[in-house]
Amino acid sequence: MRLRTIFLPVFAVAALAGCADSGESPAEPVPANGDAAYLSVRIETRKTTRSSGESPGEDESDLQKLCFIAFNDRGTVVKAPGTTGYFTEISPVTATSEVFKVSSGTVQLLAIANPGPKLEAVLRGMNGTTTYGTFNEAVTAAGVTEIADDTRDIDRGFAMINSGDETDRDAGDVIADPLIDVSDNVVTISKDMDAEAAREAAGDNPAEVKIERLASKVALTLADEITVRPEGADFTFGHWTLDALNTAFYPFAEKTLLEVSHTAGGSYVRNFYTRDPNFSGAVGEGIDNATVDADTFEPVLVEPYDWMIADSLTYCVENTMAAGEQRFGNATRVVIRGTYYPKDYSGDWFNFAGRNFADLAELQLACSKAGSGSNLAAACKKMFDKIEAYAAVHNIRLEGSDFASLKEADLAAVSNGGEVLKEGREDIIRWYQDGLCYYYYEIVHDNETQVEQDFGKYGVVRNNWYALTLGSVDGPGTPWYPDIDEPGPGDPDPEDPIDGSGYLGITVEVAPWIVWETGIGL
Repeated sequence: MRLRTIFLPVFAVAALAGCADSGESPAEPVPANGDAAYLSVRIETRKTTRSSGESPGEDESDLQKLCFIAFNDRGTVVKAPGTTGYFTEISPVTATSEVFKVSSGTVQLLAIANPGPKLEAVLRGMNGTTTYGTFNEAVTAAGVTEIADDTRDIDRGFAMINSGDETDRDAGDVIADPLIDVSDNVVTISKDMDAEAAREAAGDNPAEVKIERLASKVALTLADEITVRPEGADFTFGHWTLDALNTAFYPFAEKTLLEVSHTAGGSYVRNFYTRDPNFSGAVGEGIDNATVDADTFEPVLVEPYDWMIADSLTYCVENTMAAGEQRFGNATRVVIRGTYYPKDYSGDWFNFAGRNFADLAELQLACSKAGSGSNLAAACKKMFDKIEAYAAVHNIRLEGSDFASLKEADLAAVSNGGEVLKEGREDIIRWYQDGLCYYYYEIVHDNETQVEQDFGKYGVVRNNWYALTLGSVDGPGTPWYPDIDEPGPGDPDPEDPIDGSGYLGITVEVAPWIVWETGIGL
């Protein structure tokens, strides 16, 4: 499979203003105390075009707030003289230039854009002992709104952070931190360099930093023609959603560069795979899964996700795992809801032990012929018992008094019939009510490898765009929601490896999302 390459377009230059947490006005004189230096910032933003990887109208490139953290040669944060905070905030981000004060002891720099509330709390909780390591501890119990504002209505903007330097790096190399060495760019006020000259010199000696989004982007489209097997079967796409979402992230996640190249001379040289907080933990640790309501048997999706139409996109927290932990319970996945009918079938149909039944009457006849001691008869009785129990809870009066006398009207009174019949892993009648089927697909990150359980194969990674295309359906899915924590008969166990299963033919193009290249003068 060829990997889609997104070439990064020419920039339109914008700049920043509104220095907050600095405790000074831009014109305030600064004494030559040996600790005062200057920082100038300009941000170069990309035009919003489809060729750049943007989704026009989604405000994916909006910069509303920028925060800069300076570190000294001991690796601890330093504040500018005369200030109280341990980071410099610029908000709002506008189109004017600004120069602001930093400590002359500044050696490295970290940039963060549009932090969510938990990440901003980390920023405001820093003190004189904070190191990069303590700052970069895992942010837990965090949903998509922490890094993407919302799945559909972007207002605050996407959280972003330094991307790390790929220069002269090869596949397999690890980028452990994103800090930028700015020791040669700091301009200190001294007896030989007054404040105005320092300001000017800082602007003439910029350092570069690249920032990227913490969010991953997922989109699902349909092929012009979907191949349905076996021949004559019919599949109709309904909706899709994301499931198995991560609830923890590092502000910066350690990166391992992969063999796959992205662009020549662009912001990304190679694709990469990150290490998230639950990279090698217990299966399902830190993962938020959809459930099924015990009364209505309706799927309860992970907040704030919902069922979406084809050609729509959404965002999620990155979710990665060690090669040996590429298991169903760990991987973020797409769940598709649709209808599937074998050839010439319509309405409700059924399956037991590999045999299809076109309608209730055909199933009842087969059950009668099989005899009272058969497995089919036992499954049919269990089906009636489940329907009867459902009817009692929901105040439904059944026309039938046993399985043989069940009526189509009795079935129509039951909602989510396939889910109602499910009983753990026990063999049951699979009731495809109005053809309802569910399918799942664990998202592939490195789609060029054919090696099972290969490092970086599955998962969703920050600032990557997963463009999924549904092209084939090889059979019916399950008539119940594929609950990871409560699998049904034939469903994979959460501990099972991902490779080697599935009924969907999905292709995936993994593209680098926009990286912002920011010029910083210190």
